[in-house]
Amino acid sequence: MEFLKNFFKYIVIKIILIIQLFKYKIFRKPFSKSKLELIKHRLNFYSFRLYNRKPLTSNYTYSLDTKIPLNYFNIRINKFIGYEGSYLYEGSAPLLKSAIEIFKNPSIGIEESYLYNFYEKFQPKNYGELYKLKKNNKLYDLPSSLDYKPWLNERPDYKKNRKGIFGPPEINELEHRLTRLKNLFKNIEKFGYLSTENDVIEGYLLLFKDDYKFLITSGHHRVAVLKTLNMFFKGKYDQVLVKLDNKRISKNIVDIKNIQKWPGVISSYCSDDDALEFFYKYCFT
Repeated sequence: MEFLKNFFKYIVIKIILIIQLFKYKIFRKPFSKSKLELIKHRLNFYSFRLYNRKPLTSNYTYSLDTKIPLNYFNIRINKFIGYEGSYLYEGSAPLLKSAIEIFKNPSIGIEESYLYNFYEKFQPKNYGELYKLKKNNKLYDLPSSLDYKPWLNERPDYKKNRKGIFGPPEINELEHRLTRLKNLFKNIEKFGYLSTENDVIEGYLLLFKDDYKFLITSGHHRVAVLKTLNMFFKGKYDQVLVKLDNKRISKNIVDIKNIQKWPGVISSYCSDDDALEFFYKYCFT
């Protein structure tokens, strides 16, 4: 009976993936957390990919006094920040606190979750409110729906909007995130945590004078779950395997000492002082 149940789930997932292939890859429709996407995650589609995997390993752990790695390497768990900044895991920490909540209560509902309450209370209109910038910062009035980083972009692209991890709450998005966190706990409990070519956490390095961060471009929910497990099982995930993202971004190492060469500063869209304040508020909550 269990075999038939899993077989049916597998067929449904395959049909959804084919539909999404046509929708997003062939017809180039923008991604959405639609009912099909939610069903796919309710069925824990990723669990079907976790059999007979070939894990990646590395004995190399990055630090400021070592060479920049070329392929796979380890990052200390406390060095991760989200694509939208450090607040995903520090301070209000919506992803981390949601993962902790689920670890303690796996059956928690959407509207009783910390994430729902966070989205209700935190609805920043601009970068100033999102990152607590000074009002005289050129970036203060940038709409929070834009994706702008002066170390990557000359100017904001007002044609491209994104939905950040903040309110107002949208039930589909909240269910999507909470379900992914719940599935990760289930899958790690059953299969363990292994990184492979297809699912290694990706991102890039942000370098300071005496510190560094690893900015995630793929793997936010995994990091939230690994941080949680590392809290309850001390030292289990002190270090996590990653790779530099060479597909989604043009740079995979950003050094603060080169701030005057950042595209946003060179273009005079913002001053180096504005960029510096944003950089530190982005990296440290």
